[in-house]
Amino acid sequence: MSTLLLVLSPVACRKEAAAPSPEYEQAHQRFSKLYAQQLDRAYLDPQMEDIEAQLERVPSESLDAQSARELLQRIRDGRKRMESSQEETEAAVASARQYDDFPSSPREESPAPPPPPAAPAPVDAGAPDAGSSQGPGEGTPASELSSGYQGCFRRGESINVTGRGMRESWELADRFSCRQAYPRFANQLVLVEDGRVLSVLAKSLTRLVPTGPDGGPAAPDAGP
Repeated sequence: MSTLLLVLSPVACRKEAAAPSPEYEQAHQRFSKLYAQQLDRAYLDPQMEDIEAQLERVPSESLDAQSARELLQRIRDGRKRMESSQEETEAAVASARQYDDFPSSPREESPAPPPPPAAPAPVDAGAPDAGSSQGPGEGTPASELSSGYQGCFRRGESINVTGRGMRESWELADRFSCRQAYPRFANQLVLVEDGRVLSVLAKSLTRLVPTGPDGGPAAPDAGP
């Protein structure tokens, strides 16, 4: 009787090599592009959440599984760091605004300067003297020569005005106060005609001419 021996040889199982993950490739490309545009601000971009979701779908047996986990952790750490920095910035801004809105302490106002002394009341000099302070002029009433101008004009000799006849004259009184008040009338004569001042002329312009046909007494003449 023959015996059939079956020799069972072990069958070796061949394990397939791990393959790269398309999910990781896409997520890595999107991350690189977004970070190049915004740098660390990219961690707060809403698109980063989609990239995280892609990385979480990378199979654990994939060739890129370890890289996917590292990139996922980098994104989460970066977001946490940026959120913390953003909170600190907002707190600093709020504190600065609160300081600006806080009312400042009232300043001590310097005392007001004393009011200026009251001006002395004007001294009443009495009623103004008749006549202009500049002295008589052409057309001034002759009555003012005697009643006004501080009494500084006195009646002089009558003057024979050529073509007009004898006219009364007035001159400045020889007093210091009068010469000081009306200096321009020194050595001047004020001629009067019909109750008003006719003209003011220098005494040096008058000359003596005979007034009578017989060569009688001469009288001062005012010239032509």
